[in-house]
Amino acid sequence: MPGTIIHIAIADKIIELLGDEKFDNIPLFYCGSIGPDAIHARPEFSKEDKKRTHLCEEIEDVEFYTKENQKLYHERVNNFIGERIIEGNKYNDFLKGYVVHLLSDELLMKTIYPEYIRSINSDESGDNDKFYDGFVLDLEEIDYRLAREYPFSRNVREALYTEWGYSVEGLLIHEELSGSKWFVCNKFFDNRNETYKSPKFITYDRILEFIEESAMNIVVLLSDDRTYKSLF
Repeated sequence: MPGTIIHIAIADKIIELLGDEKFDNIPLFYCGSIGPDAIHARPEFSKEDKKRTHLCEEIEDVEFYTKENQKLYHERVNNFIGERIIEGNKYNDFLKGYVVHLLSDELLMKTIYPEYIRSINSDESGDNDKFYDGFVLDLEEIDYRLAREYPFSRNVREALYTEWGYSVEGLLIHEELSGSKWFVCNKFFDNRNETYKSPKFITYDRILEFIEESAMNIVVLLSDDRTYKSLF
């Protein structure tokens, strides 16, 4: 749900918080942070395909936060971790980044999205029938700005292009992940002539706060076994 560059920035902040030594392959961690959305590279992908890569099959968007669905979703994330992130797997950092993406989505839907809804409801010119489109457009404009201005700890574009050939069995094939990464880099990092507009309802500064908040929250969630199996 966060924009692609927002996801990468959260991954970057987590690396900063934990230190490079917590990772075996930092480029793979960045790649994993945009992994679930690689489904967009699949020809004629469906909403159900995206629900599958985000572990939300058979969970309606409006019912995501019911007690039952939250329990189901958290169980699925834990199962993903337990079944796939295993000792000796050279793609563990990619899969950790994938989990970070999932948790970032959940956090954004609990924080930024409700703020956005309140904002458009208070704006007389807002078209409530197109509220979701406005949300996506705001995040995209912020992504363009982040790609140019965010103080990444390293050249993340270069890092993304360091690793190839990984997949997520049963969810995504390596061609989809590679195609998605190429699209992201071309759109946001390489297309320097693209102008961006100020977002209408979500401020850039609020997203900077969200990046910090999410990174710290996720580090806590994945650093012990109370909610999820510890990854860090």
